[in-house]
Amino acid sequence: MTPAAVAVDATGVARSVTSLRLTTSVNRMYDLDTATADRVVLAGLLLRARELLLRELDTVLSPLGTSHAKYQVLAVVCPEPEGLQLREIAARASVHPTTMTATIDRLVRGGLIERRADPNDRRGILAVATPEGRALYERAHRELSAIQYGLADLDSDTTKSLLDGLDRVAAVLERRDTASE
Repeated sequence: MTPAAVAVDATGVARSVTSLRLTTSVNRMYDLDTATADRVVLAGLLLRARELLLRELDTVLSPLGTSHAKYQVLAVVCPEPEGLQLREIAARASVHPTTMTATIDRLVRGGLIERRADPNDRRGILAVATPEGRALYERAHRELSAIQYGLADLDSDTTKSLLDGLDRVAAVLERRDTASE
């Protein structure tokens, strides 16, 4: 971040000018305290970062004939030679089961995944990567690794700080999600 893009908030904390403006705007608009306004802005920035990152990853994956959603499923299924049940794939990929079913359907139609009966569960269906699916996964992984999954421009300190902070955010949200089940 360039020095011109940094400002100091009322508590003396250095923030990006954009983040500071957003917090101030949200605070005024909704008459929120600064801590709550910060969380509103944080949620928005997380969602925006996700959108921008997915767009960048899809730009790399599109020429390979795939998308991040399909790659994500292949990344979960390919290391499991015996396959996985759809609910397990959905859980590992943090995707709603309905969305997962639609993605699996597209992968099956594309010849990248096969559905097989689960020998350990009469009602279960396994998704198993085909050789074509494994080959696509390997190509996609190489392409995404080459751009460091869209995060090549982040320095090590920022990466470490985000890992620590987002890990804490995920833990809080997962505890809340588990408690509501």
